Amino acid sequence: MATYKKGFKKENPETVLLKVIIGIIVVVFLMVGVLFIYDATTGWKDYSYFTTTTTYADMFEYTNGEETALEDYVIYMYSTNESSVAIKTDVLRDGKKINKDSEMFFLANSTAMSDSDTELADFLATIDEDALSTPMLIVVANGEFYEAYIGSVDLLAALDSIEAGTFDAFND
Repeated sequence: MATYKKGFKKENPETVLLKVIIGIIVVVFLMVGVLFIYDATTGWKDYSYFTTTTTYADMFEYTNGEETALEDYVIYMYSTNESSVAIKTDVLRDGKKINKDSEMFFLANSTAMSDSDTELADFLATIDEDALSTPMLIVVANGEFYEAYIGSVDLLAALDSIEAGTFDAFND
C-alpha cells in the first residue's frame, strides 16, 4: 500500500466506502436502541400510570387530592375487548397531554368494577344509556355529567378537542 510524504497510508475507494457503510449501520443500530429504551421507559403507555376508579359511585366524585371536588374531568371506560385495545395508545397519549397541567383524565376498567347491579343501573341512568359499552368517554363539566362518547371515533375526537383546548363544555 502506498503512503503519502507525511507517512499516512493511502486508502482505496472500496475501503472508504466500507467504512462509511459500517458507520451508517452502527448509527442505525444506536438509533433503534435509543428508541427501544425510550419506548420501554414511557410509563404512560400502560393503564397503571393513570388514576383508576373501581366503583361506579366514585365516577362523579373526583377530588384534586385536597378534598376539593373537581369541576371538569373525563373518565375513559375501557375493557379488554378488541376495540378498547386498538385505541389504547392514542387514548393514553391524549390522556397524558390532558393531565400535563392538572389531573383531569381518569380510567375505569369495566371488567374490574366492584359495584352492585343497582349502582350500575344508577350509573347507566345518569349517562342515559341502556347498556354498558366500551370504549366510552364520560365527560363531567362544571361538576355535572355532560356527555358520554361511545365508540373509537367519537371518543378520540372528543379527547383531541379537550387536549387542543377547544372543547365547548370546558370553555364555558
